[in-house]
Amino acid sequence: MTLTQIRCAYCGCKNIESYRTYTTKGGEQRTMYHCSSCDSAFSETKHTPIAQLKTPLSVIVQVLSALTEGVGLNAATRLYSVSKNSIYRWQERLSGVKKHCCCLP
Repeated sequence: MTLTQIRCAYCGCKNIESYRTYTTKGGEQRTMYHCSSCDSAFSETKHTPIAQLKTPLSVIVQVLSALTEGVGLNAATRLYSVSKNSIYRWQERLSGVKKHCCCLP
């Protein structure tokens, strides 16, 4: 169930429809949408912090969770076979994303 209606990534209108799905490298299903007003197509991740990421989101979550739990940066790079620069970029991109609390009005 979607809590907010998806708007066109280009013109902002609500007159969109899903027209296909695709599988990411990590095996996740994503939806492509089509806007009939401006005749454009866009992914559900367009203009989000996770847009254009090559590494599966599940791996990014594991790495950042490990760092939060006290695993050192060098250890995380060895454990998950990712570079320090990738971790720095993920932290920068996702630094403004906040987890929504369902208990707040």
